[in-house]
Amino acid sequence: MDLRQLEYFMAIAHEGSISGAARKIRVAQPTLSQQLRNLEEELGEPLLQRKPRGVEPTAAGMILLEHAKLLIDESARLRNRFDKRREIQQGRLNFGIIPTIAPYLLNRILPTFRRTHPQIDIRIREAKTNELIQLAVDGSIEFAITSDINTHDRKKWSLTVRELFREALVLATPRSSPLARSTHAPKPADLETAKIIHLGEGHCLAEQTRKLCRTIKGEPGLECDQLETAVAMVAAEMGCAIVPELSIRTRNIEAVSFRSFSQPTPERRINLVKKRANTLTNAAKEFISLVGSLSN
Repeated sequence: MDLRQLEYFMAIAHEGSISGAARKIRVAQPTLSQQLRNLEEELGEPLLQRKPRGVEPTAAGMILLEHAKLLIDESARLRNRFDKRREIQQGRLNFGIIPTIAPYLLNRILPTFRRTHPQIDIRIREAKTNELIQLAVDGSIEFAITSDINTHDRKKWSLTVRELFREALVLATPRSSPLARSTHAPKPADLETAKIIHLGEGHCLAEQTRKLCRTIKGEPGLECDQLETAVAMVAAEMGCAIVPELSIRTRNIEAVSFRSFSQPTPERRINLVKKRANTLTNAAKEFISLVGSLSN
């Protein structure tokens, strides 16, 4: 027996007649009758019994019906799995990511994804959050990886925002600083406002730095546009900076000390952002699954 014969038998049993099944699945009635006879000969028992108005399964037919459904459902799942595999192997991954996470997350995720899905066409846009939202809304990218998204933007642009993971914010301070030598974990209140190096407007990390330092009078005094620049300024003893934990995992800068804050440890959320009405491709789902598993 084969799956086609089982599908024919299920159609006959469901419709209650060979003629009804023939019309339903658009197969000639003699073909259905012949396939039914072939099944009965192979199994050695009648599978259907005639009634005044059609046919119904015999006891043997009920057994076959039960197993036929399981086999056909499993076959459909198998086909669907290979359809998804073809899409993942040959599809496109088009997404955006903020600069304060791009170089530190992608170097951990992309090599693995490229090894397992070498034929995927990958397109990445690195930009600030507001620009990424616009790109997601107009369809230029499938999704974005960002940090904070305010409620106004969520509602205005009908965005889905899903947390992928959280990462701690740590203090980057010159090794010559008392904060580096202290035996106690630093607190935001220990920082000199004028010596806090922060990123410019549009960076999520800039707002997160301001929120963290609200217990201090005044505004952070030094500004730059790249996280790497901020760390270089710290190394030059121009001040201290609040940086994401992922950005320091592979760093070994002799002039800079990276210290965790005292409890409660400040952290930021890393989110998946997409247009609410859009469905992610299987390639995107695979990539996002990797982000969730490798970021911890």
